[in-house]
Amino acid sequence: MNKLEILKAARKVLNIESKAINVLAKQLDNNFFYAVESIKNLKGKLIVSGVGKSGNIAAKIAASFTSTGIPAVYLNPVDASHGDMGIIGRDDLLIVLSNSGESHELNDLLDFSKKQSIKIISICSNKKSSLAKNSDINLILPPHSEADKLGTIPTTSTTMTLALGDALCCCLLNIRKFDKKSFKSLHPGGKIGKKLKTLFEIMDSDLPLINNNSSIMEAVLMMTEKQYGCAVLVDTENKVKGILTDGDLRRAIKNLNMTQKATTIINKRPITASSDLLISSAIVLMNKNSITSLLITKNNKPIGIVNLKKCLENE
Repeated sequence: MNKLEILKAARKVLNIESKAINVLAKQLDNNFFYAVESIKNLKGKLIVSGVGKSGNIAAKIAASFTSTGIPAVYLNPVDASHGDMGIIGRDDLLIVLSNSGESHELNDLLDFSKKQSIKIISICSNKKSSLAKNSDINLILPPHSEADKLGTIPTTSTTMTLALGDALCCCLLNIRKFDKKSFKSLHPGGKIGKKLKTLFEIMDSDLPLINNNSSIMEAVLMMTEKQYGCAVLVDTENKVKGILTDGDLRRAIKNLNMTQKATTIINKRPITASSDLLISSAIVLMNKNSITSLLITKNNKPIGIVNLKKCLENE
């Protein structure tokens, strides 16, 4: 195959799978709602199972739920038949994946779950299959062809199953009001964890503060001592009244009297941020306003400060 033929073949696969997902989206019905409600009201853990390629997808779906605060595990049905059935509790919920719905490896798991009155959600392509008949809620995949030239390799079916799992997970996120802070607490490591770091984690609480009576010279000395290129003016209640930057000094240099009060040239509308602002958002804010230091406040009182360099190092 030459380059054009390879690209054509790749686009064909992606088109087949994307069309199948669009059909799946259009046919979602009450069963999907019931599945979401069942997971929302879950008292135990979510157990996701499947064999072969469906098993790989099941593991991914379980991992997605776990990372968003819903306790979930992947259970290999073969291992379940050899002693791992004990992981299933009476308050658990089972999601079972099988394109055909006839994978014999699932029989023991389904039989045990029915006897223990464990609710079962199935994802399969055949509503008359053994899996569907033994399930409480059926999420049926629409008729489809696999995307490979043989029409047999799990491609379209696994893509739809994974997408359906993602849809369940994301709907639960919205219902449970799971936010970035919640996700950060469960995912502190790696690039994702780093992207979710907030200013609170890197801010400096040793602030360059001056008061209403401070002279420009005193402000400069404070800026030099703290090395943030600015001095923050606070009143007697420790509330921010303005900020003086090295840029303000340069602009006023011609008429500058170092003994006069800093209030005469201070910026009374400084750019501030809250401590829960993401570092990535703080970088955007500083670049947008052409500043290199950002004051962090709570109830208009200064609680910290960061500079652009430190933010970039921790992004």
